[in-house]
Amino acid sequence: MMKADFDFDEIGKRTPYRTPNGFFEEAQRQVMERVGIHRRYPRLSRLKLVVLTALATAAIVSGLMLVPMVLQGTSGQDDGATRMLADEGTQGTDASDAWIQSLSDEQLSELLSLSDNDLFLN
Repeated sequence: MMKADFDFDEIGKRTPYRTPNGFFEEAQRQVMERVGIHRRYPRLSRLKLVVLTALATAAIVSGLMLVPMVLQGTSGQDDGATRMLADEGTQGTDASDAWIQSLSDEQLSELLSLSDNDLFLN
């Protein structure tokens, strides 16, 4: 039975249990040895990990940038920007006005939403 006036503050943060230095590392090594698990690959150094992460990120970003261009190029549809660049007869604001007038309402609203979210324009 526990005393009613037991005070944990008397004990403090001391623990009665002690382990020899390197006990847990040695126990882990022994368990791995008995189970038959051996490290086949050396651990990647921090620099290699950073470089591989940067390369993977660059590949993903370039893929995300190239996929819309490839999809747009394979759609086979001639858009207003291509017509404006190809038209050498009109210059200045006339070409811009003609290009804007050739856009559908859906394309205009998409262009407006893109310009509203553009960091460089706002």
